Amino acid sequence: MERQIINLGFHGIGHPIGRDFGPGERDYWVSPELLRATLDACAHRSDVSLSFDDGNWSDVAVVMPALRERNLTATFFVNVGRLGSPGFIDRHDLRELAGAGMPIGNHGLSHLDLTRLDPAKFEHEVTQGRRLLEDLTGAAVQTLAIAYGAYDDAVLERLRRLDYQHVYTSDGGCADPEAWLQPREHLKAQHTALDVARLLTQS
Repeated sequence: MERQIINLGFHGIGHPIGRDFGPGERDYWVSPELLRATLDACAHRSDVSLSFDDGNWSDVAVVMPALRERNLTATFFVNVGRLGSPGFIDRHDLRELAGAGMPIGNHGLSHLDLTRLDPAKFEHEVTQGRRLLEDLTGAAVQTLAIAYGAYDDAVLERLRRLDYQHVYTSDGGCADPEAWLQPREHLKAQHTALDVARLLTQS
């Protein structure tokens, strides 16, 4: 059997600050205790990949120190169009993440549903987001996480032409680490450390 990995995706840690996008977003903010328990469980495993979406304030204030304490890295999928907005990291924070050795991935310019965009808007959302992240960090952006996990065959065809090393979904399950399309398991507010332990038995 080929080696498999689990991609664990987080959003915010704690509570949204300075904004409230409603229950749909709050469901994806997990407790600092669950973050720490998850990172402890992953600290000595090579079959788990961690990522954090959206560029929330907690990425720098909570997540990065917890990762560094455990000598872990994670990919941060950032909506560059939201930098500096209430509740989100700013350009200085983004550079701090990149300078700490955290890979930066594209999450779109404005967190739009790619299945609803015409070709010109799709190109702007994805390509402009990537270009700005590369300009700000000085590093190539080789990964993308699909906003809302919303995709279809047309979206995948367009993304394949943009030469990403990996594209991440919200499909769940194990992943072939060499595959272009990478499913992720997203942790939510209702998850417990026991739920995480069960997820990690899949790989």
